[in-house]
Amino acid sequence: MRQLTLNELEDKFRDYVSDVEYCEFSDVKDKLTQLINFLKHQDIANRILERIEDDYPELKAELKTINNNTKGSDNEKILRCLLTPDLQGAFAYFTILSKFTDDKKHTPHYIGLSRDWYQKGNNYFEFQQNFNTYFLNPFKELFLWYIYESKSKEESDFFSYDGQAKMFKKLDELEKMLTNQGYGQEVIFNEIEDLKKLTKKLNKKNWGEVIKGKFVDMAIGGIINKKTAIKAIEFLTEVDFKLLV
Repeated sequence: MRQLTLNELEDKFRDYVSDVEYCEFSDVKDKLTQLINFLKHQDIANRILERIEDDYPELKAELKTINNNTKGSDNEKILRCLLTPDLQGAFAYFTILSKFTDDKKHTPHYIGLSRDWYQKGNNYFEFQQNFNTYFLNPFKELFLWYIYESKSKEESDFFSYDGQAKMFKKLDELEKMLTNQGYGQEVIFNEIEDLKKLTKKLNKKNWGEVIKGKFVDMAIGGIINKKTAIKAIEFLTEVDFKLLV
């Protein structure tokens, strides 16, 4: 499958999560395994999963020290620490991932987590309902937070919708500035629109390289002068151009 833009990824993610949530309990193990595989093979999604691990290292480490099937004080200690929805979402992802890595999967493979951790459910149907409440939906909400509102911190991060909106505003400001200076309106418009599309699917490092290449090429081609190209690069990347060379 080709690499999806952020918008396409969100649509697919919502659809696949819905499939897991409303399927027969006997199909959860296959559909959820397919969902995690899909996320790991999409650059934006895989980076979001890495960021969850980067942002919740203490929880991840603590979960590694216990057996997920243990019904004891260690489990209770971890559950007491899940004081916010984002921690519940990270806990859900880590426990789902521990099951995902198992080669052999049986019917209650994932949904049994609700029994193992919360001692809830008397049959597969109830396991599934509680799994959706404590695992699937919290993971979904956390993943969507990274799509919508998270701030990119590393060059390997992708723009969230919030980050895209801020960058689109800067691109619009740059377009207005360049056209006011008398540069070709159609050419500038097309380049800015292309950059907006790329913002939806490139990480910060690759996006910065594209910015640099585009404006250097425009300067070489005489579309804008060298000084203007450097200012445009610095305005968009917020990095001294000399550091980008």
